[in-house]
Order: sequence, then C-alpha cells, then structure tokens
Amino acid sequence: MKRGGKGLWVSIIVVIVVVVVSVAAFATGRLEPVLGLDLKGGVSVILSAPDGTPPDTMQQALENIRNRVDAFGVGEPDIALSGDTIEVQIPGLSDSTIQQRAVDLQCIADPKGATYGCASDATTPTAALQGFDVTSLHSQVCVFAGKTQLTCSNSQSGADQIKQGITPTAKASPSASPSVSDTPSPSATPSQGPGSKLGAYCLTDFSNTELKCYPNYAAAQSAYKSLTTKVTKTSWCISPPGTTQTSEAPPGATPTPAPAGKAKPSSGPSATPTPSAAPSSSPKPSPAETAYGKLDTNGSSELPCDYTSKQDAQAGLDALSVQHVTTQFCVVSAQGADLGCYTSQDAAAERQRETGQESLLQLIGKTARLEERPTIEIVTPSDPRYQSTTLTCQQAQAETKQCQGGANDATDVWYPDQNNNYVHLGPVVITGANITSATASLSGSQQSLASWVIDFVLDSDGTDKFATATREAVNAQSPQNQIAIAVDNKIISNPVVQSPITAGRGQITGNFTEDDAKNLAAVLNAGSLPVNLTKQSIRTVSPTLGTESLKEGIIAGAAGLILLFLYLLFYYRLLGIVAWFGMTIWAVAAIALISLAGRSFGYALTLAGVAGLVISLGVTADSYIVFFERLKDEVRAGRSPRTAVQPAFQRAFKTIVAADIVTGIAAAVLYFTAVSSVRGFALTLGVATALDLAVVYFFKRPTVFLIARSKRLSTLRGFGLVSATGADHIEHDQPTEGAS
Repeated sequence: MKRGGKGLWVSIIVVIVVVVVSVAAFATGRLEPVLGLDLKGGVSVILSAPDGTPPDTMQQALENIRNRVDAFGVGEPDIALSGDTIEVQIPGLSDSTIQQRAVDLQCIADPKGATYGCASDATTPTAALQGFDVTSLHSQVCVFAGKTQLTCSNSQSGADQIKQGITPTAKASPSASPSVSDTPSPSATPSQGPGSKLGAYCLTDFSNTELKCYPNYAAAQSAYKSLTTKVTKTSWCISPPGTTQTSEAPPGATPTPAPAGKAKPSSGPSATPTPSAAPSSSPKPSPAETAYGKLDTNGSSELPCDYTSKQDAQAGLDALSVQHVTTQFCVVSAQGADLGCYTSQDAAAERQRETGQESLLQLIGKTARLEERPTIEIVTPSDPRYQSTTLTCQQAQAETKQCQGGANDATDVWYPDQNNNYVHLGPVVITGANITSATASLSGSQQSLASWVIDFVLDSDGTDKFATATREAVNAQSPQNQIAIAVDNKIISNPVVQSPITAGRGQITGNFTEDDAKNLAAVLNAGSLPVNLTKQSIRTVSPTLGTESLKEGIIAGAAGLILLFLYLLFYYRLLGIVAWFGMTIWAVAAIALISLAGRSFGYALTLAGVAGLVISLGVTADSYIVFFERLKDEVRAGRSPRTAVQPAFQRAFKTIVAADIVTGIAAAVLYFTAVSSVRGFALTLGVATALDLAVVYFFKRPTVFLIARSKRLSTLRGFGLVSATGADHIEHDQPTEGAS
C-alpha cells in the first residue's frame, strides 16, 4: 500500500513539475508557439506554369520551391499544387525592425500613414504638393497580326524592334538557331518565299522563333502586311513635380524627380549640353519643383505607380495631404537602411512584412536555371548589328514552350551580359543540374579586395564535360576563350579560361552582394525549376483578421470552459475539480508541445490548428466523464469507492484508449491525404489526443486513486467521492484491500 501510494505521488509530482517548467518558459518568453500565416500575417504568392505543363514537371517544381523555402529558414510554409498553379503561403518572415522616432515635421502623407517627403514647415510641402500629377506608363506593348497577338515587349521601342524583325518564312524545324543579320532591312517586304511557296508558312522573328503559322504563303504575307503595335497595358502613377516621364519605363518603375534647381532633361537629340548653349535655353524650375527639391525624402515611401486606371490614380492623388507628424515609425533593415517611415505603426508593420519577404519572393519564383556555354561572339551597343540582334528567350518569349527547361541546350543562343552587350553563345556545356553543392564565400586575401563568390562542385558527368570545354577554350582566340555563366537567360559572369579545369570544382564571380551570393547558392543546391513560373498574384496577409478570430475563439473557449467547469463541479463534485485541473494540465502541455515543434521543425499554429485543439479538449473531457461514470456504476453495484476505483479505471481506460485510437487514426489519415491548413488541424488533433492518454494515466488515475484512499475526502459531506458517485447511502468504507 505504501509503495503503491508513493508511486502515485511521484507520478503527480512529475506532471506538476512539467507544467510549472512550461509555465515558467511561457512567462519568460523562452517558449512560445510559432504562429502561422493567418495569425501572424505574411504573404501569399500564386505561381503559374504554361498551359499543358506535365504533372511530373509541376511536382518537381513544387519540391524545388519547397527546398528553397526550407533553406531560407521559413517556419511552416504552406505550399500547395493545383493543376498548373502553385500557391505558396509564407508566414511572418522579416529581418527588419521598427524604430519609433520623435519628430516635429510637416509631411506629404496618404491616409494609410505613408510619407512622401517632409520639411520643418508646412509651406514647403504644401507648395510641392501643388505640382504632383497623374502620369501614365506603357508597361506592355504587343505586336499584332490583324487581331492576333504575336508577342509583347515592355516598351514601344522594344515592340518596334520585334516588329521589324518579323518575316514570313517556310515552316522551319524546331531546332533552328538564332541568327544575326549584318544589315537589317525591316522595311523590305519579301517578294518571294523559298522554293515554290507551297506548304505552311510562319511569321518568325530574328531568332527564327515561329510566332504564328498559316496554311500557305499568301496568308502569311497578308498577315505580315497587317503587322501593328498596340499598347495593351498601361499603369498610372502619382508623380512628383519635375518628373522625367517616358512611356519606355519598365513596368512598376517609379518616375524619377528632377533635382531641385535644374531644368528637366532636354528631349532634343543631344544628351550633353554644349558650352555655347545660352542659359536661357533651359527653363527655370517651377515653384513646385523647387519646393519638392527642398523636402527631406530620406526614409520616405515610393510614390505608387500601380494604378490600373487614371481615375484611381487621381483619387490617390486627391487623398494626399500635408500632415503634422510628431511620431514616425520607421522600418530599418538589418544593414541599418531606412526602408520607409510612417505615421502609424500598422503601416510600418505592413512595410516590414513586405520588405522582409521581398528577397524570398524573388527567390522562390525564380527559375534559376544555370547554364555554362562557350562564347562565340560579343556584339557591343556601338556595333551596327546591335539593334538588329534579337535575344533568345527574353521578355514574353520566356513563357513559350520553346524556352522551357532545356529546349535550347543544343542550339546557339544570344544572351545579354552585365554590360548590356549581346553575347553569342554555343550549346550548353553544363547546367545547374550538374552541380552537387554550392557555397557562398568571401574570396580574396585582403579584406579590401574580398568579394562574394559561389564555389561549386560538379558531378562526374559535369566534370568530364567541363574539362573538355576548358581544354578547348584555353588555346582559342578571344572571345572564344571565355565560358559564360548564365542564369535564366542572362549572363552573370563571362570569365576567360586560364587553364583546363579538370578537378570538377569551379567558382562563380559576378560582383555579388552577400545576400545575392547566398541566395544563388541556396537555389543551386535546391535545384532550378524545370519550368518557367509566372507570378499571378502576390497578396500580403494582415494578421488583424486572424488575431481577432483568435481573440474571439479564446473568449468563446474560456466561456465554454467556465460552463463546463460549473457543470462538472455540480454533477461530479470533487471529481469535477480533478477534471478541471487535468484539462488545465493538458492545455499547458499541448501548447508546450506545439511550441517545441515550432522550434524543432518549424511547425506553425494556425486557426485550423486551434480548431484541432478545441476539438481535442472535448475528447479530453469525454475521457474524464467515461471514467467517472464507470466509477459510479461500480459503486452503485455495491462496491465502496476505495475498492471500486481500480476496476472502474481498468474498464474505462480500455474505452478511452479505443476512442483515442480511432480519433488518432482519423487524424493520421487526414494529415497524409489533406493539404494546406487542414494538415495543421489534423496534426494538433492527433498530438492532443495522444496527450490525453498521458494525462489520464499519469494525473487523473493517481489523483482519483489517492482521493479514494482518503476517508476524509471520500466522505466529505455533499462534496466528497461518495456524493459524487451517488453513494450517499454508504455510511463508511469496507475494510477491504484498496487498489494500488
């Protein structure tokens, strides 16, 4: 008896110690659950592949994106595949901080609290605001053959160049290589086609990419004569005074203000003013331009340039006003740079999330297909052929099937380099798939000369191919002695081969920053995407809605627990208190396990997970009721509480185990078959159900056993175990051996 009683007390003490340690960890901030997207806020990105992409290719893209996100250290990302689209939900993720600053400024601000320039007095921003205007950007210009859209560019000049390079030619084989014409003749209309002009003809560009095919030469010629360009997408911007605005700006570009006190750039053919130019030829800046030049724009937000209509942009401009700012909330990057200052903390928090996720957003959607190709020829901007050279798989062409994966590995290509040269490259030597590991590191013996590079190791196949290519390049004439390294059809480095590289190790250089080098290394380790993905939408999720839902859920749960406690107290008396303490212990242990899971493998608690915990709380309450009702049955059958407690628990525990196993199986099936936040629901339901068995055995069992052994607690008038089991007719316990 004494040995058994000691074991019961040890079990209870161990449970209490675990709970106390957990509560202390919560109170000191050393242990807390990682919150998911709906509770913490974050970003949701939808990426789409071209129509008809094979399912196995999409699955490989999904796995590579998951590897990239995991390498970035994001807790519990939600990545789901549906047909040709991949949705990535990233909670939290911000390395920046918000600093509160006391100021006394007059700022141009919008209703959300973003500021666009400040001064110590109201006169300067008021005068500058008078010069703000709504302007437009041609963010997409397409080439049409009749009513059929062929291809698009992000500028009018780019679309004009594409149009000039289009000709009707006989349907070519898919392996046609890009070519460069020595003397472009865009205005010449083909007078005859190859051969007898029989068969299908296509409109092709300079790289021989087939844009549209027709059944015969006459139809292709008619379509060629109908070629036109048309602006298909226009973005509207709020522009400051003195803005240099052109329709050639790339999508998302923010108009650049002219420096205060200087004239707007001349639109004439000469970019450099001559010494003889009269001072009066340059218009004086307007008062608004002068005032805007005096504003302090350090830390200010960029003016919005993503309105879809002029009316929306005008409404945004009308909402700007000069506000007296005494407190600013500034988002500061890990490097100490101001990323934006706001008059409200919510707006700063929104900016913090956006900036914290920016690098990852660029990383996860980037195809990051690395190619190493031998250099054949370099065409500089001063070369007459520069304007007539069409790059391979650039802009809209990158989304076509001809540019997916390794479609051009066996052909020559034209890629731009970092100096805006056009480089003619031969077939692929190796790709990123041949790289087994990549590491970002500082190169250079002196700190002042150190630069970030990526060291890589090749597999056996890549080692052999790279060794052969470097041997051939060593003795070649310039620029054939260079092997270019390209990522996503753009050259990042084109080094000269000094000696054959046969050891299967190499280094990528390219004026990388630390973040650029580490991100590229992470992408190479995770693998390039087998298909080009387009960002269909990027949605920043505010935690406000989830926080409110969580608060409401906590209030509802607390109210339910109070009602449940009162019911148990009324119906089971002393046993009701045992149930209440047991469920409290279960709740603390469940949150502790979730917190440990967040620290160990990045599990994040979402609203769906909270729902799983709430349902598990009901399962836990049922476990107590099953035991208590079985105990009442044993007592009503004539046993004393002391002798009834052991057989009652043995029979009840079998029922509890069976019920929890069924719930656990359901949770496991749901976890392995479901996607998205449903898996979080299944995980918390399963873990909490398993935890119920532990609390029942190590706390409820010994506590009730000890109460049953105490004559005082058992017979406590109106509240003891006798009253709780409806055995008031029993005057005293029988002197039989109790359960241990």
